[in-house]
Amino acid sequence: MSKEISFLDIHEYSEKALRYLYSSLKSLYNVDKENQKLLMFFVISLIDEDKSLKKIIEEMDKIDGIRAKKSKLKIEKIAETWLKKAYFQHLYHNYSIIRGYFTKFTKEIIRPKSKLGTDKLKRTSVYYFERYNDKYKKKLKRCRSNERVLELQKKYPKLNVVDAFAFGLIIEKFATTNEDLEWFENIVRILIKKKE
Repeated sequence: MSKEISFLDIHEYSEKALRYLYSSLKSLYNVDKENQKLLMFFVISLIDEDKSLKKIIEEMDKIDGIRAKKSKLKIEKIAETWLKKAYFQHLYHNYSIIRGYFTKFTKEIIRPKSKLGTDKLKRTSVYYFERYNDKYKKKLKRCRSNERVLELQKKYPKLNVVDAFAFGLIIEKFATTNEDLEWFENIVRILIKKKE
């Protein structure tokens, strides 16, 4: 699973859910009322997107090199989604991933109204294409050299286990942990089991 999740991506919980959290924390931890109130104030401020707290969390994200999904630009989200789909085509049909196709795609989607807008869109598209393509290439390379994934491939030689697991890493549904590899193998076993 993705480890790049920011506090800023927290779900906007209802007042009822927050009251449940408060009563649960009270019974779970033996802390004084001031600390309980401080924790609840933090959670409520976070959900209400308090500007001062948001700046602090953005700095924390910067320190850890992550970015809140809520704060991603439209072009960044487009690049991430387009490349995930492109990597499926690459792994399934052996298609090449071409930057020019992506820049053409973004131009058709966003439709800039001026030459300056077109130039800016192209630069931004290239930047995000390179950023996510590099990230996904690294995941693919790590997966293809991971001993546990290669062992799983040997176990199921008729299946393309390595690329399937690599795609799971790219779309952030799996990580190269023992637990995730076990879940993935269970899925493979279900897929190859004949229907009765």
